Amino acid sequence: MVKKLITVDPDLPPWKQETPLHNRWHPDIPSVAEVEEGEVFRVECVDWTGHQIKNDNSSDDVKNVDLSQVHYLSGPIDVKGAEPGDLLKVEFLDLGALDGHEWGFTGTFAKENGGGFLTDHYPCATKAIWEFEGIYCSSRHIPGVRFAGLIHPGLIGTAPSKDLLDMWNTRESKLCDEEGTVKEKTLCACLATRPLACLPEAKGAMLGKLGHFRDKSGNDEKWDAIAAEAARTVPGRENGGNCDIKNLSRGCTVYFPVFVPGAKLSMGDMHFSQGDGEVSFCGAIEMAGFLDLKCSIIKGGTKMLPVTGPSKLNINPIFEIGPTEPRFSEWLVFEGISVDEKGEQHYLDATIAYKMAVLKCIKYLSQFGFTEEQVYLLLSCCPCEGRISGIVDVPNAVCTLAIPLAIFDRDVRPPNSLEALAGGIHVVDNSPTISKAIIKDSLIKTYSNVCISVEGGAVPYDPRLDE
Repeated sequence: MVKKLITVDPDLPPWKQETPLHNRWHPDIPSVAEVEEGEVFRVECVDWTGHQIKNDNSSDDVKNVDLSQVHYLSGPIDVKGAEPGDLLKVEFLDLGALDGHEWGFTGTFAKENGGGFLTDHYPCATKAIWEFEGIYCSSRHIPGVRFAGLIHPGLIGTAPSKDLLDMWNTRESKLCDEEGTVKEKTLCACLATRPLACLPEAKGAMLGKLGHFRDKSGNDEKWDAIAAEAARTVPGRENGGNCDIKNLSRGCTVYFPVFVPGAKLSMGDMHFSQGDGEVSFCGAIEMAGFLDLKCSIIKGGTKMLPVTGPSKLNINPIFEIGPTEPRFSEWLVFEGISVDEKGEQHYLDATIAYKMAVLKCIKYLSQFGFTEEQVYLLLSCCPCEGRISGIVDVPNAVCTLAIPLAIFDRDVRPPNSLEALAGGIHVVDNSPTISKAIIKDSLIKTYSNVCISVEGGAVPYDPRLDE
């Protein structure tokens, strides 16, 4: 029997959980549990929004989601004997959905509340609900696809030291300060996601045992001091964090640098499946779930991690991929180069190239009875493979996006004639949450569209805060 170290109730708000959760990085957030080296233990996690998103046919919850609260993490967990300079070896033994919560969601944020990789093309909030059947999933909002998941935590990492935290805040603040000036990074003008970085913010902060902003903000000097500098969990950093690597699944091993005594390991943002890049931002199949883990310590092991910056803290975890993942033999591959939608040439820009590959795939698959919004969501959560294929041949970087053909109930390869493309397509109504009957081969089939909210007017707020 695996020891249940941290349990959650996904139906309760995060601030009402028996074991306190947290949604910021800071070395002074107290640990909530402790494990021995070599001990096998289970950690349960709420979904990354803390159950702000519901299993229904409206995307207004995504439109108005309070992003100041995310990500809700289980931890920190002390590993006895871990000290700064060590490597924490974390083995992933098992992962899964929580009993009674075998469903997940994929969404795109409204442009004015979160945005995303393609928010300049798709500014409205959308949502698709996925139901799990063992290792497989399907969605009433994106009919015609079914695939096996590869469950993984989108976010797992160790706590930063104060020096590392200060380094994060300094460099990310500088990036934001440069916006609109001659020092602004080139790519900032090419992608519409804002803000450029999520800086420390007391609103929405939950600091584990230290408490939740609803009760503590302005009423507790220690809480206020920590919240004012605690890092948001949005990006991946030197401690691991929100790297959204879909291969961190069963049989995987990750080697995390330890920056504080005990390591203070935390995790969350569980995914049933994810495509490379998680391009819709709210974009894997997000779920509540569990991880069975085992930790061991490599004393002084951070010396093995290459330093690739001006500070000895500029190191990153490494990991071994496990032996289990979905198998596909046939793929359709889309290519993008670093020339944007306006025809502007960029210099070896892999982000622009990948954006172009994603756009080409969306436009192509929408010829087969899907809406573009459906394809955008699908590419964020299905087991598609992104690659940097070329990064040296000036001026164009080349990126590819490979889609497994077996996930579709129809052949999406180019037909022998365009007339065949128009015959027998499952047309999906573009109105939000509307179903439409389609007559095909004397059979009537009903298909539901992806949920799409009206553009504009997002009001980020979690109504449970009023309870």
